[in-house]
Amino acid sequence: MKRTWLVAYDFSEQAELALARAAQDLASMGGGELLMVHVHAPLATGFGFELGGASGFQDVDRAVENESRERLGVIARQLTASYPNVRVGVHVQLGQPADTIAELGRREGVDMIVIGSHGRRGLERFFLGSVAERVLRLAECPVLVVKSPHEAKR
Repeated sequence: MKRTWLVAYDFSEQAELALARAAQDLASMGGGELLMVHVHAPLATGFGFELGGASGFQDVDRAVENESRERLGVIARQLTASYPNVRVGVHVQLGQPADTIAELGRREGVDMIVIGSHGRRGLERFFLGSVAERVLRLAECPVLVVKSPHEAKR
């Protein structure tokens, strides 16, 4: 049975933990496909409204996309070397992270989405929201939320 898992990756420690967990688990089950996705919220819409004609913002967005794609490519090659039975793909997209992750999961027909939790609480969570929580609500497939060991002790 071919398995396809999507891992949300934002270059944080929590994303590293989620990626490692997904790769190890998928490899131990005989392999499959692991899709890494990095979603970058466009700077031109980061202020709550669209900044039309903001080419400077678009240039920065393209630079972030290119840098993210390169960094994910390095990580994908490392994973492939460590887990030969896991095929690794890379997606870098502009959009709102939770919405884009859930939509990519639908479009790719993934079996599971794996995402790290930052463990925000209180006002920080109120203002920044929880991407993991929103993905849980929007996804049409199971979602594995990987917490850091520090978060579990709270």
